[in-house]
Amino acid sequence: MSSTPEEQPAEGLRERKKRERKQALRTAAIELALEKGFDNVTIEDICDRCGVSRRTFFNYYSTKEEALLGRADTVFDDEDQAAIAEFEAGGPEGRLIADLAHLLTSVVRTRLNKREEMHQYHRILKQDPSLMQVQMSRMGNNERLFREMIQRRLDGRPAGTDTLGAPADGTVGAPAERDPGAASAQKSASECHADEGEPVSTRAETLAALAMMAIRATFIRLRRVEGDPGVVIDELFTELRSIFKEESA
Repeated sequence: MSSTPEEQPAEGLRERKKRERKQALRTAAIELALEKGFDNVTIEDICDRCGVSRRTFFNYYSTKEEALLGRADTVFDDEDQAAIAEFEAGGPEGRLIADLAHLLTSVVRTRLNKREEMHQYHRILKQDPSLMQVQMSRMGNNERLFREMIQRRLDGRPAGTDTLGAPADGTVGAPAERDPGAASAQKSASECHADEGEPVSTRAETLAALAMMAIRATFIRLRRVEGDPGVVIDELFTELRSIFKEESA
């Protein structure tokens, strides 16, 4: 049953308040860590700063480390979820590499929109070597999550697409739902097991490595020169296409 127009604003307000409270808890964890050192910060301190109960805190985070560093099982922010869902569903354009570039642009923009928080966050990591070690271990999740995300996308695509996301004959293939055997044939032909997580194909591993490289290169470039991350990522992908074309000529 669909929501009525009267119900929709109330639902939107509840979601907004949840996001704001979650962000307030994270901000409090960051501020307190800068003020007194993260080892000296307690969950009670964070709750007192925000005026909420421990029960409310645990509705959002399981530990004070999670409040500061984010969830251990994902490197993506809440703001990234819509773009991730769109990518896994085959959008926004229906071309794998173009859609991956769009997703990466969205992820980078999310980070750039939180520049001050990122600056504070890196100050804390420098002050507390133990947190740096925790964060480094979590970074291993990054590529694994990209691999699994891309594999889910590939499982909804037909076999025979090249590594630039276009079918070998240049046509746009039908989604795998119209040909249930296509995606499984593609996966079984090149399936391999990642170090951790779900089994993924060689293609998913390759594209995940590309995603990681593109994000890192984009941040490095944007530290030198202000610009649009979408333009930077498009330039990187265009250069890669040019390189592969030259090598295959």
